[in-house]
Amino acid sequence: MKKPTIKLIPALTAALVFLAAVCDASAALKIYKVKGDVTIKNKAKKTVKAQRRADVQPSDILNVPAGGGVDILNSETHRIYSSLSAGSMSVKTLIEKAEAHAADITRNINRKVVAAVAENGAQKRTGYDVIGMAIHETDAIAYPHVSLPEGTSYLSYLLANAADPDSDHQSYVSLSMQPVDDGEDNEDGAFNFAVHNSMRQPLYFNIMEQREGDDIILYFPQNPIAAPKSETVASEYTYLPDNNKRGYIVIASDVDFTADDVKRLLEAGYEPDDDYYLSVLTVNQ
Repeated sequence: MKKPTIKLIPALTAALVFLAAVCDASAALKIYKVKGDVTIKNKAKKTVKAQRRADVQPSDILNVPAGGGVDILNSETHRIYSSLSAGSMSVKTLIEKAEAHAADITRNINRKVVAAVAENGAQKRTGYDVIGMAIHETDAIAYPHVSLPEGTSYLSYLLANAADPDSDHQSYVSLSMQPVDDGEDNEDGAFNFAVHNSMRQPLYFNIMEQREGDDIILYFPQNPIAAPKSETVASEYTYLPDNNKRGYIVIASDVDFTADDVKRLLEAGYEPDDDYYLSVLTVNQ
């Protein structure tokens, strides 16, 4: 049996964007975009017209007219959430529904990618296994030549050592930021994450952050699948650039994974049963 490996390129010091599945009362929420005569009713029962960049609270009630819409920005995570329908709803409800909708889109796309890859694999007689897609074409790839300090995992080492040369590691996935094109001026630089998968097998992926200690956060509630030998855009998740961030880290695997699975990669001496691939997108240098 092959030795499990982790393929990575140099990572940044972990202090990246934090994403919560839904915001809480402490989150800095703002109106990002308004279409139509949208109004807001606050705790004091005062109703005002929704204005771009106005602060809102999770309990505030939005009234969205037919044909209208409103986008909410979480200025801590830089994530944008869009209303899905007209009517009255709290800001919290809008965000919860937008997050659930994004997860549903991801699952539906994943099913299509899995079906397409399985069909293509059957036609070419390459033997893709649905849904595991177990084609380990990297068996012959050597473990990166990095001398680890005693008691340090490879992932922890990379998170703490951004100066390592790229040649010390293998790159199987790469991350980029694709500007959102919604037919309007994108003066704020809204973007979606895009992942290029250079392998012949599909890979589940997510954007990760290591917070204080070993706490791992994954940006997306559902791991999208990056199709083989192509670029996959996670268009259901929209963000604004954060000038305080140095970069973003993408993590990918040929099996679905959770934040707890990623957290275990920080344990010294831990060898996962599956392969993981990481890449870094550096910004604001």
